[in-house]
Amino acid sequence: FSFDAPALSTLTRVNAPATGSASVTVHGANFGAARYSAGGRLGHSACEASAWESDTALACRSAAGHRGTRRVAVTAGVWVGSLTEAFSFDAPALSTLTRVNAPATGSASVT
Repeated sequence: FSFDAPALSTLTRVNAPATGSASVTVHGANFGAARYSAGGRLGHSACEASAWESDTALACRSAAGHRGTRRVAVTAGVWVGSLTEAFSFDAPALSTLTRVNAPATGSASVT
């Protein structure tokens, strides 16, 4: 007999900040029948931690990522199912400058 590959349908969260981590639950079907059988990836990185919740749900904690939309994949045994362009990371944002004034000529260091 054989098993069907995981089929992904929805995510509880489709966006995360560029720094830090975010919790995401992937929903679908065929994620395996036991806790040890499934793992997840967001983009090019494996989840920092993944937890099998049921045959239809996998919890995943994302690592910090790079700006852009990424593929989400679930592996159950040797089978892989994925959603293309399903998850994205925000672009880093500039919040403050430590130097607010510079001379009219020459150069100045800004951090």
